[in-house]
Amino acid sequence: MTVEPPLRAKLLFYGDDFTGAADNAAQFARHGLRTQLFFHHPGLKALRQAAHQCDVVGVAGTARSLDMAGMTEELLPVLQDFAALKIPLVQYKCCSTFDSSPQVGSLGHAMSLMKKTWPTSFLPVVAAAPAFGRYTVFGHHFARAGSDIFRLDRHPVMSVHPVTPMHESDLQTVLQTQGFDCTAHVDLRRLDQYADEPLAMLEHLSDRDSALFDGYTQHHMVTTAACLSALSQQRTVCAMASQGLAHGFGQYWRESCGSQNPLPTQSLAPTDKLLVLSGSCSVLSAAQIEHARQAGFLCLRMEHPARLAQEVTLWKDLQSNMVQALQSGQSVVIYTALGPADPQADAWRSLTAEWAPGELSRRIGHCFSELAAMAFREASLTRLVVAGGDSSSYTMRALGAQALQPLASHFGQNAHFAALVSRDKDIDGKEVLLKGGQVGSDHLYSLALEGFSQG
Repeated sequence: MTVEPPLRAKLLFYGDDFTGAADNAAQFARHGLRTQLFFHHPGLKALRQAAHQCDVVGVAGTARSLDMAGMTEELLPVLQDFAALKIPLVQYKCCSTFDSSPQVGSLGHAMSLMKKTWPTSFLPVVAAAPAFGRYTVFGHHFARAGSDIFRLDRHPVMSVHPVTPMHESDLQTVLQTQGFDCTAHVDLRRLDQYADEPLAMLEHLSDRDSALFDGYTQHHMVTTAACLSALSQQRTVCAMASQGLAHGFGQYWRESCGSQNPLPTQSLAPTDKLLVLSGSCSVLSAAQIEHARQAGFLCLRMEHPARLAQEVTLWKDLQSNMVQALQSGQSVVIYTALGPADPQADAWRSLTAEWAPGELSRRIGHCFSELAAMAFREASLTRLVVAGGDSSSYTMRALGAQALQPLASHFGQNAHFAALVSRDKDIDGKEVLLKGGQVGSDHLYSLALEGFSQG
């Protein structure tokens, strides 16, 4: 009888949108951990095969844009297959701004589904990502905007998010309004107290089902990772966590095994042209589009998908203008709105008032996937940027890519480039950056075109 070798994977994760999932994968890869991210739930057989080959395996999803029924349908089969692999560390990768609501992308509902799948598990909440300007301090969450730090409910972007505006910064209260009670709290004082002996924290968690962890420094994230890694030897740990915990786990595992290998070099070669598909209406996305325009990119507005379906000539003109520019060597940005004050942003919302959650993002993603496929096929495009968490999720699924493998990251920009894995030869191996609306500086698209090298 053949005995199956033990699985290599240390951790499995589900990302509730594609940009966040790609960021999470990159945080593990930066520490030399072999990582693969699927764009669909590939089934138990494929997950098991990847878990034999990789240190970390992820599945990117769309739960952030779904109602509770949609989340259950999307998430539960993934969790059940994760459970079948019996890997004791599982992460639901949430946005580091924790934006969610009881109606859309409910993080409380996701935690309830994890508890249903692993009844005896421990569920930590770790939203902080200090390297990215996201901090949890005495239970309240803060996020950087430009050079300033704001409490979540006073953040200039997240407090007025068009789908999930955040009116509360106390994360335990946020989860409680979403149906999950996280009553324990590991604050900064305890993290500092046990910085040199993180395993001593276990005695405070042994009788708990869940706990919120503060985080202000990278050392806090490593201390938390050490504690949770040890706890996973006793029972399954299902973390509701941002990419900050992935960075913490990667550093802790690397340091604890005494690896002397140098960290992977982060290097991206320049490319001859770039296509950016922006479905974000954030202020930062608008600034990035304007910078690209000044740098010589052709910037084209995409009309509402419902209008494009009715007026086919608009759609054909957009495709033709994009292909002609790319064939001539000019980079292109196609965008849906120039920031939250753009009149078209309100027009889009009014047209979709009766649509189900996620439907607009799905339709934008379908349009973007057709544009990307045409650019790969007809204009020899090799590098693509998709901006906007929800729209990027649907774009990748509609495009027909099965997975991605991290290539290089510019951590100062929080920009993570990856190679697509696809059975379609026109897509396989192409480079992609999936970025959220709050990611990068104004000149990010020029950097994506010109490349970079960081030790």
